[in-house]
Amino acid sequence: MPIPRSFKLPFFLALLIILVTCQSADRGATSASSRKPGTSPSEPYPILLTDDTQTFHRFLLAPTRIISLVPSATQTLLSMGLGNNLIGRTEFDIDTPELRNLPSVGEGLNPDLEILLSLEPDLVIGFAGESNPSITKHLNNSNITYFMIRPDKLEDVVDIINKLSLITNRESLGDSIILHINTALKIVKQKVGDIPRPKIAYVLGGEPPWVAGPGTYIHQLIVAVGGQNVFEDLELKYAPVSLEEFFVRNIDLILSTENTYLPDKLKSLRSITLPSSFEIPGPGLGEAILEIARVIHPQAFP
Repeated sequence: MPIPRSFKLPFFLALLIILVTCQSADRGATSASSRKPGTSPSEPYPILLTDDTQTFHRFLLAPTRIISLVPSATQTLLSMGLGNNLIGRTEFDIDTPELRNLPSVGEGLNPDLEILLSLEPDLVIGFAGESNPSITKHLNNSNITYFMIRPDKLEDVVDIINKLSLITNRESLGDSIILHINTALKIVKQKVGDIPRPKIAYVLGGEPPWVAGPGTYIHQLIVAVGGQNVFEDLELKYAPVSLEEFFVRNIDLILSTENTYLPDKLKSLRSITLPSSFEIPGPGLGEAILEIARVIHPQAFP
């Protein structure tokens, strides 16, 4: 039962390699943000923000030359009308008119720093993972402002959208995106809250197939749309599982994206193919929640 085709994006599987190496790490202290005392939304700067490496940053002006190494952040910036402020892209970004002619800095998790630095950005948004120390060292040495993010969970998505809107002085637009996400969550909860939850496996690809376990963005997405993650008892956030395990657990539904390899043996089970864009933990989260809930619980959305 495929949803209409959308975008091709191999980002999530590429990101999975980094997530696996970090999946036992504690996120640490909670993030913080503040304006200088006495300022208001009409006078937003300076702004103090903590990124997902627990590094404090002070922003004096809105950035005008931005490179985002994280596709979800790129989509957030585009949704806030900042396409003209982007000066580079990664190989994993969705192909959009705003990005198509921009120079590529390579892979977002391991960018070509020579190209990146030559573009002279005044802000680099990166992924807070194992490669972070090397990237931030070069950015610090070049006096380039950076902000590292890690959208592991649904609440992280909202937090990141909020922070990016503050950094770029697009707070009202960020608030609108967040309102849409929260409204979608509320609508789905009202419609499917009392409906039995199907047992769902989210397959990320690979052989044996990798699945999403507990404490992940995908796990929370499954729960939010009225499903039960059948692999919520795994010890790891992401892990390969045997094909036999899919049948032992009496799975009702397999979710995967249009670019995901699904072994032939699993094709006997009911599955739904989602647009790859739904895996991006960004501004499209509200739409993803509504659409996935509709295909899982069609009776709740007449």
